[in-house]
Amino acid sequence: MTTIQLETYVKEQFNMGLYEFVKQKVDKESLYDYELAGILNVSGSFIGKLRNSFGVKRSAGFPRRFERTHGAGAVERFEKIIENPHKTLVDVAGHFGFSREYARQVYEKLYGCPYTGAFQNKLQLRKRKMLAERKKSKHLDLLITLKEKMESLGLNLHLRIRKHSYAILTNGYKLLVRHALTTVTIGKKQYFHITTGAGPTDIDFIICLCRNNGESFHYVIPRHVMPKYGVYLLPGAGPGESKYARFKEAWHLLNHKNRTKEVL
Repeated sequence: MTTIQLETYVKEQFNMGLYEFVKQKVDKESLYDYELAGILNVSGSFIGKLRNSFGVKRSAGFPRRFERTHGAGAVERFEKIIENPHKTLVDVAGHFGFSREYARQVYEKLYGCPYTGAFQNKLQLRKRKMLAERKKSKHLDLLITLKEKMESLGLNLHLRIRKHSYAILTNGYKLLVRHALTTVTIGKKQYFHITTGAGPTDIDFIICLCRNNGESFHYVIPRHVMPKYGVYLLPGAGPGESKYARFKEAWHLLNHKNRTKEVL
């Protein structure tokens, strides 16, 4: 049978081109050359030459052998377990009942690369998640401290946690909370850098919570005074050194509402 005749036969019998037929049987169904040759009633060597001419690699027989040993869907189960960021070779080995070393070999045969890279990626992912959780916990701790501070001053507040920031409503004012937990050095002085970012614009004050070495400072800065892209605050500066000094612990600015405004 010639290639042209085979093309016609496949089109009539399977309603697809010869190339698509070969690629599907080899890549998706993992058939060997002799199995494909049996379907088309040609020799295995003919299929081998045809497959090479199409640029289709020989079927990897390992997945089929693995499923023959461990049951249908075994490859999918293996991949589902090992691709879980919290699972390891020990977990997948325990599921199938073989050794960790064999699990490593299975990974290499299925993925075509060592498990080392995947393992390092999982470590980095878990590390980033742990750091994010610690950061979130610290931020919430600071926010609770701020809440207690305001309540001690008689400022009743409503707290709203936004995606990347915290907002507080008190006495009809909308407050945006920003914080700096470390200082930056400029010249010989230490500053707290507060960024406004892409926060909401419909706010009245920005509460700048600054903490370093266990000492906390709060700045109550009107939104229209705050620079667009943030500010550097020098806690020890007096009124003559910084125009922001008058806003340090200026909670009295929140005691009176001078304008009527619809609030959340």
